[in-house]
Amino acid sequence: MNFDYSDDQRMLKDSIDRLVGERYPFDKRADHGAEPRGFSEAVWREMVELGLTMLPFEESLGGLGLGGVEMMIVGEAVGRGLLLEPLLPSVVLAGTAIAYGAAPAVAEAQLAAIMSGETLAALADRATIAAHADAGGIRLDGRAAVVLGGDHAELFVLPAGDSAWIVPADAPGLAVRGYRLHGGGGAADLTLDGVRVDETARIALPAVTRALEAGVAFLAAEAAGAMRAALDTTVDYLKTREQFGKAIGTNQALQHRAAEMLVEVEQAASAAIFAALVAGETDAAERARSTAAVKAVIGKTGRFVAQSAIQLHGGIGVSQEHVISHYFRRLTAIGMLLGGTDAQLKRLAALGGFTGSEQHLRAA
Repeated sequence: MNFDYSDDQRMLKDSIDRLVGERYPFDKRADHGAEPRGFSEAVWREMVELGLTMLPFEESLGGLGLGGVEMMIVGEAVGRGLLLEPLLPSVVLAGTAIAYGAAPAVAEAQLAAIMSGETLAALADRATIAAHADAGGIRLDGRAAVVLGGDHAELFVLPAGDSAWIVPADAPGLAVRGYRLHGGGGAADLTLDGVRVDETARIALPAVTRALEAGVAFLAAEAAGAMRAALDTTVDYLKTREQFGKAIGTNQALQHRAAEMLVEVEQAASAAIFAALVAGETDAAERARSTAAVKAVIGKTGRFVAQSAIQLHGGIGVSQEHVISHYFRRLTAIGMLLGGTDAQLKRLAALGGFTGSEQHLRAA
């Protein structure tokens, strides 16, 4: 199998790597996070101008019609630079749900605002919302917790009953409590009390599942990028930090731990590639099994790499001023977002395992 990038993919990688290198040195990240919406408005505009918000959407909807590999390239750079901009919640999660599940005219209009960066959207994956039809249309009541990117979203995609619904943030009856997340970014808890929507706001529920799968693939790429950067930073530290007159990297035990980190990083990179390639899989059951397996892998590998990086750095690794502590926080957060490792392993088992059970039953 050929894993080399095409010319267009290399151009995309060069563009996003240049953006991260120029706009996101670690000493600028805190300033970006201190802006009113928790990320850099200038960097977000540059991401929009580069077309990053248009990558995953079909040309018929105004997008670029590219695939999982291109999103993987972007996700790795996001992880490496610890970017705070809302590409995951607004474009990958909410945008994908709208693209796959809304009526074409509605999807085109909503995605135009999302792709331009004018509208920030968010998708609830932890919602307990009831939908009731009455003379006034559809009434939504309930709650949603930890809605990623919801702290500054102007638009929400909320699962309720046998559908999901597009709900503006200023809808009467919708209360939003936003807060910052461990590892960067923000989220919100929502309360819905008699929120009214009509049929044009309806999204087919399978589209939410497709969006969550796209989110896991993006998180896998982001985790792989963050782990690679954490490993490189750790190896550099082992080579330069001296104790008792020699670099601590000459200690064989520390060399072995760094080698173990490399194995886990390569495993995470393989999982990210697999997630990118399976993104276009038409078999929903296969996508579900693959997504659960990938999320479990990046949760396990991310935890090992993050903890090992802290241990090898010693006390400085937990300080706010050192980049390793921020990689640790982000990898910890990624492990929990969209379902933790234990939950994904249980889901994978319920789905029949990574390869499925049917072929083994037939063989028996």
